[in-house]
Amino acid sequence: MQNAPTSIQKINENDLKTYLKNVDSIFQSISHRQLDRLFSMRDSYKFVDQEKASSSLTEEQQVKEKLNLPISYTKKLKEQVAKEISVKKCQNRRINIMGEINTL
Repeated sequence: MQNAPTSIQKINENDLKTYLKNVDSIFQSISHRQLDRLFSMRDSYKFVDQEKASSSLTEEQQVKEKLNLPISYTKKLKEQVAKEISVKKCQNRRINIMGEINTL
């Protein structure tokens, strides 16, 4: 320690512990998972494609879940309209509504 520069000789144990905590926190932030993903994205187009595909799949599932409710309401409405037309206009004969509604 005698040969060390004076700036290092002036450091006490508490300062050294503080420096160590700071270095550890910097290391933790650098080795963070999100940062690893960013480096992988920068280095590999295949990784980006895989990430995009997985995010697209989850987005597609969310959209399908949101669409299920209006589709079920539309099917119920179709049945009610067919029943209404059957009773009022066609003397209780069975009515089939044709078109896009049947492909839902």
